[in-house]
Amino acid sequence: MSELSLPLEGIKVVELAAVVAAPTAGRLLADFGAEVIKVEAPEGDVLRKVGDMHWLPTQDGNNPLFDNFNTGKRLTAINLKSPDGLEVFFRLLSEADVFLSNTRMKSLVKMGLDYDSLKERFPRLIYAHFSGFGLTGPDKDRPGYDTTAFWLRTGAAADIVLPGDFPARPSYAMGDIATGSYFLNGILAALIGRERTGHGTLVETSLLNSGIWMCSPYVINTQPAYGHRLPEDRYEPWNPFSDYYRCSDGEFICPIAKLYPRDRPMLAEVFGMPELVEDPDLVTISTMKKAGKEPAVVRHLEQVIATRSSAEWASICEAHDIPYEIARHVKDIVNDEQAWANGYFVHAQYPDSDTAMPMPPVKFSDYDRKPFAIQGPVGQDTDAILSEAGYSAEEISRLKAEKAVR
Repeated sequence: MSELSLPLEGIKVVELAAVVAAPTAGRLLADFGAEVIKVEAPEGDVLRKVGDMHWLPTQDGNNPLFDNFNTGKRLTAINLKSPDGLEVFFRLLSEADVFLSNTRMKSLVKMGLDYDSLKERFPRLIYAHFSGFGLTGPDKDRPGYDTTAFWLRTGAAADIVLPGDFPARPSYAMGDIATGSYFLNGILAALIGRERTGHGTLVETSLLNSGIWMCSPYVINTQPAYGHRLPEDRYEPWNPFSDYYRCSDGEFICPIAKLYPRDRPMLAEVFGMPELVEDPDLVTISTMKKAGKEPAVVRHLEQVIATRSSAEWASICEAHDIPYEIARHVKDIVNDEQAWANGYFVHAQYPDSDTAMPMPPVKFSDYDRKPFAIQGPVGQDTDAILSEAGYSAEEISRLKAEKAVR
């Protein structure tokens, strides 16, 4: 066992959140040492069943999708419609540093769990709320999902494809995971601020805000003052020497010309394009575009790159110190030697599979993080959590019998 400490030891988080986005932030807080108490509804987080749509098992102790976003947390279930259950929840909040939720605010208001209702009662509490569209405005009460609020609403799904193509269909919860990871920054900043000021704050984010932020270069350059058009035509990319080209083996490669004006002589040699150094219209990408010659450059690169395999082009790029990557397939990434060498996966031994589980993209030299652990059933830690909160065994039995907790 490692002798390194965990950087968030001593921080206590109560998570009232379901599915992926906010639970991602909770998982990261738990990884780095916070005690995260996940409060599920008595029937459990709906994510427990979603794995079935992804060809994954969904049994207790064999639920990789649920575990990916909830490992390291302590699990309890509370019926917040029950007065006794709500009182249990308030007792947990009284000992918490962070309240993390993606429950819609109108529901939290009904239960007296909104920020304005809690800030006087728990003045040091960091109230971390995650929504689809933000806490004000005409859409504040709409349910927000990764596909809708992050991808479709921001233009990303429609405009990062070629004109006329089917909208982008990314990996499940990609926007949720990205936004939940950003949310961690806000929560940690609020905790640091509390050390200075002594009081908590509302910290909030939304999928819409995150999606706009992720697309910010496009959001800026498509405005009327700049006039960039999306989707980009295949033969008018932002930089022909940082685009995707099909090789003779059917795989795609993307060379990256770090500084095109400086690299022109080398690129002219590699791709058989003497005009790059001879034609004044090709001095910069901007002059290339203004002269209307970019489509011809792209077509030439298409033809040249199609004459060799992706492995051959990889060797050529290596020899000329051209940054590049072959478009890999998701199914193959679990065999990536570089990823394993850096601890980007861990082995999780499930009943029917040794599964490679991706790890969050942050590590410390002088701190540890919790090892990945397989989670169990709804309410697996209820007795211990309530006992630590001061409830007797008899009181816990009564609360369970009355279905206030599970």
